[in-house]
Amino acid sequence: SISAELNAKDTEIDAIQKEIDAQAKVVKELSEKQSTKRGVVDDLIKRREEIRKEVDEKYAERKELNARFRVGTNEWYQCQRAIKAQRQLQWDEDKKKKEEEHAAWLKKKEEEELAKIPYEEEMALCDYLGDYLTKTYLTGEAEEAKTKAKAAEEKAKADVVAVKDDPFAGFKAMSKKDDEEIYFGKGKKGSNKGGVRKKKGGKSKKASKTVAFSLNLDLFDQFGMLRLNPPTSLDAVSMSVDELRAKKQWYSEQPRGSVPTARDIRIKAREEAAKARSSNGNAKGGKNKAKLDINSDDFVPLVAVSATMGSANLNWGQKADDGEDAMKEASR
Repeated sequence: SISAELNAKDTEIDAIQKEIDAQAKVVKELSEKQSTKRGVVDDLIKRREEIRKEVDEKYAERKELNARFRVGTNEWYQCQRAIKAQRQLQWDEDKKKKEEEHAAWLKKKEEEELAKIPYEEEMALCDYLGDYLTKTYLTGEAEEAKTKAKAAEEKAKADVVAVKDDPFAGFKAMSKKDDEEIYFGKGKKGSNKGGVRKKKGGKSKKASKTVAFSLNLDLFDQFGMLRLNPPTSLDAVSMSVDELRAKKQWYSEQPRGSVPTARDIRIKAREEAAKARSSNGNAKGGKNKAKLDINSDDFVPLVAVSATMGSANLNWGQKADDGEDAMKEASR
């Protein structure tokens, strides 16, 4: 029985040994596979280390490029600052030079003004206006007639040809003093009796052409600069010329700077005009615009035209009263 049990145990041991051998074979296959994979993993790890080194090299290269770019940028900014500072210095020098030149020019102009006769421009303007009015409305017509007569005489002398062996030498030209001519024989129908017919008179001399009086706006402005009233008619021209002469004499007696010059008046007028334009522009550009009222003092009725156009035109644009409205409604 003991041997039988031993045999049974040996059988079991053999069976277990077979299983162990089978498992050992599986383990061996697995270890072989693991060793193969381990070789691949080692290669991958080695490749990873190589790639890491390459990445580190690239990072180092990028860092170097950034450093070089930073250095170049700093140099560029420093160069720009230097150029800007140089331009600023040049601009300051040019500005200083222009200011000095302007100051020298102002000083020169001031010296020239001091060297001039005080109110020379105003006195020249008085002479100009006086000469213009005199030549245009006082002596212009007579001088023009003299000039035309002299030109006609010179032309006549140029057209005359000297005559040799004149057959009419010694004769004297005569003209008829009477306006009548005697015709012998039978006169025409409707002629005067006795064969006497009145001679038709020649062309009458042209009446002297009167100069039309007119002044342009520039002359009005020039009179305003002199603080004088311009002439409004031909009869007032002589008085205006006398006023201009007296004004010139008055300017010659005034010390420098005592009264505003024509230049000062022009500058002040320009400034006032610019101020008025700016105020009008601001008023037009505002949101609250004033309502147009035709009954205000800005709209003056045309009294001069009312006599010809009738009294009904004076009420144009005005609101009719209640009585007129009632009459209109009744007429409808």
